[in-house]
Amino acid sequence: MSTRQEAPASSEVTGSPQGSHDLKACAVLDKALQGRGFPPGKADNVGSANGCSASKFGSATSLNLDDRQGINYLDADPGKAHDGKINGRRIRQVREIDGDEATCLVLLEVTAKARAMVSLTLGTQGSTDQACADAFSIAQAVEPQLPTR
Repeated sequence: MSTRQEAPASSEVTGSPQGSHDLKACAVLDKALQGRGFPPGKADNVGSANGCSASKFGSATSLNLDDRQGINYLDADPGKAHDGKINGRRIRQVREIDGDEATCLVLLEVTAKARAMVSLTLGTQGSTDQACADAFSIAQAVEPQLPTR
């Protein structure tokens, strides 16, 4: 059973892709976290109307599916934001969210005005490098579940 939903070829790149409103953040996050020791996610609408979070000892993560803002709509220190790609999809990684160590955010572009946002925070024993490696790994598992343009 696949949860990947693809937008029809005729969908516009500038708006929310058709089918993206059908994605549920907890279903996407739970699949991405399989085998990582996290319990099932819980609905969390801080950051978007379609969010989910899960935590285990020493680590907390969340996924927000935002159909109103793209990856460029984030006020981040330019020295801590880095652009890249996952499977050809544009991403922006932000280290030390709000100046907090051992935190990382990965935004995946769905369209110019829609994004998936993976956030990860590690406990006091964690590092920013590890938080970003973990967030990137979760984002890699989220990406195939997102609609294509």
